[in-house]
Amino acid sequence: MNTLSQASALARHRIAAEQVCEYDLVVVGGGITGAGIFHLAASQGLKVLLVEQKDFAWGTSSRSSKMVHGGLRYLAAGQWRMTRDTARQREALLAELPGLVELMPYMMLHRQGDFPSAALFKRVLSLYDKLAGCDYQKPLTLEKAKTWLTELSFDGVTGVNLFADGVTDDARLVLRLLQDGVLAGGEALNYAKVTRLIESESEISGIELELDGRKHKVDARCVINATGSWASQLHPLEKGLLRPLRGSHLVLPFERLPVSACITFFHPTDKRPVYIYPWQGCTVIGTTDLDHDNGIETEPGISQGEVDYLLQLARHYFPDKGLDEQDVISCWSGIRPILSSSAETEPSKESREHLIWSKPGLISVTGGKLTGFHKMAEEVLESIKAQFPAMMKQIKQAEFSRPAKGYADKRLSGYFGHFAPRISDMENSCEIGFSRCQWRELEWSLTHESVVHLDDLLLRRTRLGLLLGDGIIRYRERLLDLCRQSLNWSESMAEQEWLRYVQIFSKYYSLPNPDRPASAYSQSSAYSQSRADSQSTTGSIQNTDGLLSTDSL
Repeated sequence: MNTLSQASALARHRIAAEQVCEYDLVVVGGGITGAGIFHLAASQGLKVLLVEQKDFAWGTSSRSSKMVHGGLRYLAAGQWRMTRDTARQREALLAELPGLVELMPYMMLHRQGDFPSAALFKRVLSLYDKLAGCDYQKPLTLEKAKTWLTELSFDGVTGVNLFADGVTDDARLVLRLLQDGVLAGGEALNYAKVTRLIESESEISGIELELDGRKHKVDARCVINATGSWASQLHPLEKGLLRPLRGSHLVLPFERLPVSACITFFHPTDKRPVYIYPWQGCTVIGTTDLDHDNGIETEPGISQGEVDYLLQLARHYFPDKGLDEQDVISCWSGIRPILSSSAETEPSKESREHLIWSKPGLISVTGGKLTGFHKMAEEVLESIKAQFPAMMKQIKQAEFSRPAKGYADKRLSGYFGHFAPRISDMENSCEIGFSRCQWRELEWSLTHESVVHLDDLLLRRTRLGLLLGDGIIRYRERLLDLCRQSLNWSESMAEQEWLRYVQIFSKYYSLPNPDRPASAYSQSSAYSQSRADSQSTTGSIQNTDGLLSTDSL
């Protein structure tokens, strides 16, 4: 069975050799939306190619809040259909991808005068569970909550609600969809830029694709524009505008900000809901929500104002921790493609609905939420059926690959599906620092998951860059040696890739310090290094069984 790397190499060779090849579908965009369409289309037996101008999940789909949820605030805004659909999709993903999509406890704290009150929010949660077809809401006393969150200031808190939603590694979810789409017969290319759409007789008939500095024509019966914030550049919107909004997050050591659930706080300055939650052995604070005015052609980075805003929240609710910028391991910022009728609307009040529009031979989709990718894919395929009735008779459910019955490693099964047993048979099962990522996973990704650059490996195939920050320097030589062996890099190319990674991390995944040198890794803090080398088990805090069982309450 083909891996992502094998399918990519075959497609790249065929296109570069200009061999005649027409696809049923060409999907443009390698984020969660494009990957979901690719997976579903390949499952129908269609001949489908996905192309991404940078790396898979390079954009918003590796920089989300990692939450797989229906969105309670959309329910409060009256968007109950959206909440119902995405909450049910959450349930499907929890059932289909254990180890990759997991249940996480959520707590909502209520103070006197807050809206909604604890009693009203409990009723909203009952409706939320009913729409999803589950029962995650649990009774929780204020006294019990205080025993779980001993570092948190409960001054003024009059009530608390406990429920649950999902959490994932968003980039790995994209990779899983792509790999399973390849297993179903699809082909996917990263670092393959679409330079223009090819139109003949008022109908789109393919794309012009740039590969390795040369341009090639690729024919397709239908082109799918799933490029997120870039969608209106490829195909102008029929109505409204595409408003790029930035959401940023801070990553802190778990021991500096220990939380045993995702806690919703109202920010003291603007009363926006902001989360503090455990993720892969660290603690994340996020998110912001503001217009992104710096253009979408380069990577987004966090602003100093956002850093101050998020740390202010943490200091307000955890006043005894003395948190400051020195505690930040890393940060990430993503651009949400939001459909808007007016730029005057407050960013946090914009709808997260998606939009599909089309012309002959071209269907475009943008907006939406991470959790709703499958429904968006189904609607896109329905639009394809409307244009090309003979292409497919009935849309069947896409299935995820699974290891043979009896395979026990849930995490590897969730991350790698069919190939999990092959990874288990490899050597180098040691985990890297406090993370749960194993050396053999890096070796597999380098060989089988279309890794081109070092940042592909450290920021998307794994999340070691986000989790270890400057502490990654401890593993520099071993990482580069593995890349040299797996990708046939020379010594000089390995050094260039390390410098490229350091520059990217320093500029886009670190605090916005204009004086920070690109060589900062050579002088990384002793704290970051020691934490990167520790074998901490703090990641187990995400085991939600205890928090969500009635007995423990």
